[in-house]
Amino acid sequence: MSGFEPINIPSDKNGNVDLEVLKNVCDETTAGLMLTNPNTLGLFEENVLEVIRIVHDAGGLVYGDGANLNALLGIARPGDLGFDILHLNLHKTFSTPHGGGGPGSGPVAVSEKLISFLPEPVVGIVEEGDSETPPLYGFIRPANTIGRVKSFHGHFGVLVRALTYILMNGAEGLRSVSEYAVLNANYLMALLKNSYTLPYDRTCMHEFVLEGVWDDKPGIHALDIAKRLMDYGYHPPTNYFPLIVKEALMIEPTETENKETLDNFAKAMLSIAEEAKVDPDLLHNAPHNAPVGRLDEVKAARDLVLCCWRPED
Repeated sequence: MSGFEPINIPSDKNGNVDLEVLKNVCDETTAGLMLTNPNTLGLFEENVLEVIRIVHDAGGLVYGDGANLNALLGIARPGDLGFDILHLNLHKTFSTPHGGGGPGSGPVAVSEKLISFLPEPVVGIVEEGDSETPPLYGFIRPANTIGRVKSFHGHFGVLVRALTYILMNGAEGLRSVSEYAVLNANYLMALLKNSYTLPYDRTCMHEFVLEGVWDDKPGIHALDIAKRLMDYGYHPPTNYFPLIVKEALMIEPTETENKETLDNFAKAMLSIAEEAKVDPDLLHNAPHNAPVGRLDEVKAARDLVLCCWRPED
């Protein structure tokens, strides 16, 4: 847009933004940087202040992806870190599922210097109140707005549920949400990292990423592990993302799982690792207990059947 070209900044060996690459590409043509923190590896950006300083010194803005806010509630404020814009993606945070209306829903917060550029309508005070009369709220038009960007502001039910969750927990409760999410993820990671490859062996935040492949077990892939997990009664984790980890399995227990559930999930994962060694076809042919077997997902993606199915057909 506007003649700009998006470029990718790689991660360094520790899973942080590569500072040297960032310094080399930032100049007077830099519009901004989009940064997820904690990142998709589940790691807190150790150099976040330096990253933001580099972009700001080049005249750019820093847009924060708030998809992983579940690790920061009551602990770190993105505005204090220097972010200019933050999209609070509600998925995975405030009781919102990863899907079903979560992604894309949630407010976009900006720093004070960007308030006048917000799209309208914006709710604000149109008449000041006094000791006896509360202020009157209504729609206001920011001075430098380009108008309405879109009419749909997300799934209303998801927003109401998130607000309810926030009000029920309060400030202290929300901090405990993040503390338990981080504790659960690190507990699971400790149980699994000796049986699976952990490419970035650091304290994680609310999630961590394993490699779903072994050098000594050729032919096994992350998809095989995911399908086999279904036989153990677990919905598989995200596969093949982030792309910088081969055969990625992104595991994110969140704050809601108790120790018994975490232990049982770990047992299933450890059992699958052993099965991959002694009976790999058990994984290749999974799932065995689902209503349907392994589907041809490549064919399904390439040969779409966009019509309704009826039992009599």
